[in-house]
Amino acid sequence: MGVVTGTEIRQAPALPGAQFISASDRVYTADQTSNTVTVIKPLTNEVLGTITLGKPRVSDQFNPQYLGVINSHGLGFSLDGQFLSHVAVTTNTLTVIRTSNNSIVSQTSVGRAAHEAFFTHDNRTVWVACRGTNFVDIVDGIEGKVISQIKTEPGPSKVLFSPDGKTAYVNHIKSPTLSIIDVETRKVIYTIKGLAHVFSSDMMISADGLRLWAVHKMIGKTTVINLEDRTVVTVLDTGEESNHPMFAVINGTTHAFVTVAASNNTKVWRQDRPSSVPVFVQSIPAGGIEPHGIWVSPDNTRIYWVNEHSDTLDIVDTSSFKVISTVKVGQESQAVVYVAGAVPSTSYSVTGIENLGTQGLGKRVENRIIRVIGSPRATALFTIRELDGLDMIQVIGRTLEINQTYIATAICKGCRGNRLQILSFNATMPIPGEMGCAVAPQVLSYLPFFSNYDVDSIALSKA
Repeated sequence: MGVVTGTEIRQAPALPGAQFISASDRVYTADQTSNTVTVIKPLTNEVLGTITLGKPRVSDQFNPQYLGVINSHGLGFSLDGQFLSHVAVTTNTLTVIRTSNNSIVSQTSVGRAAHEAFFTHDNRTVWVACRGTNFVDIVDGIEGKVISQIKTEPGPSKVLFSPDGKTAYVNHIKSPTLSIIDVETRKVIYTIKGLAHVFSSDMMISADGLRLWAVHKMIGKTTVINLEDRTVVTVLDTGEESNHPMFAVINGTTHAFVTVAASNNTKVWRQDRPSSVPVFVQSIPAGGIEPHGIWVSPDNTRIYWVNEHSDTLDIVDTSSFKVISTVKVGQESQAVVYVAGAVPSTSYSVTGIENLGTQGLGKRVENRIIRVIGSPRATALFTIRELDGLDMIQVIGRTLEINQTYIATAICKGCRGNRLQILSFNATMPIPGEMGCAVAPQVLSYLPFFSNYDVDSIALSKA
């Protein structure tokens, strides 16, 4: 991450002095339900279209001849801006995309439950964290083949590289550790222990390479690490369903941003030195529901985050900490990255809109947060998305009763006002530290909802 030496551009997160936002830059989102990558021009905040990587849920995905990806999820890029790395978490597929014309360079089958990947500084080799294993796959991104593996602690989730490209960092979802790997020898040289929880899905390194924040979504906390001496500085209570962190240098001081899904905001801290305990600055209300992936522009003037349940991208002015624009993107975006110099201004053979379509754009999505009948503390977020053929109902249940069955109902439009069952589920995932309580992080059901049910009539109760 950080400064790209010997080239005209610097990628984000970057130290002060990087180039301004330009017409050559692109912002990309990974859209899990539409199986697309949305392409945005940050100079104008214009959505240019989507790169189709598979069929939307759940159209042809159960077909034995289906060959597309399923669950578009993770994004990375090469530091020269020429390539995008994309991970599909269900088909375990790494796709390398040429940014200048949005074409697919290669597709590689990688390890089980692959999650996040990033290019090394050679702009060719991609390291892929495979959460269902205890190794990182190393892939030749141009030829499209696995060339090596590195053994880590169980459940590696993401790979990031130091600004000089000599060191890699890997967090995990089954171990409260951070693996530090020498890139040249491809060996783990140090392990930072004592992270706040075994489950760390996402992390980020500051532009100076001296800070790393690892987020623990299951417990709503973030481990702050000083990479100078490889120690844990503190553990922050960042909020229920904390998602992704990002850094920006504002007025000469490093600030950290963490998206917090349950409260629909992004929280900001100031960290004066890598060894300092961060100081809370403020919360920024999201322009949509469930902020998730987040990135920054190289000039540190803009922050971008995707709102997973409203299918939108927020653009934030870092001078005011306010959302200045919200644009519609593909369905159920998970990650976002900013790639400087993706479409070189000196190129006359490409326009930057080649191979783009509209899959996943302009679809209806509705969100309702309701209280659960019979469970005084419990709430549920219902998200209903328009799909081709069937609509998708997604439920996130919070502070439910452990091992309890819940039934969702809605009023049928053509049934004289009668209420019909639309789904049911058991709450089996315990909330750490809360006896007898559980969450239901993702309940899915598919039916023709919008044409047959009243969205404002949805109710959830114990069976």
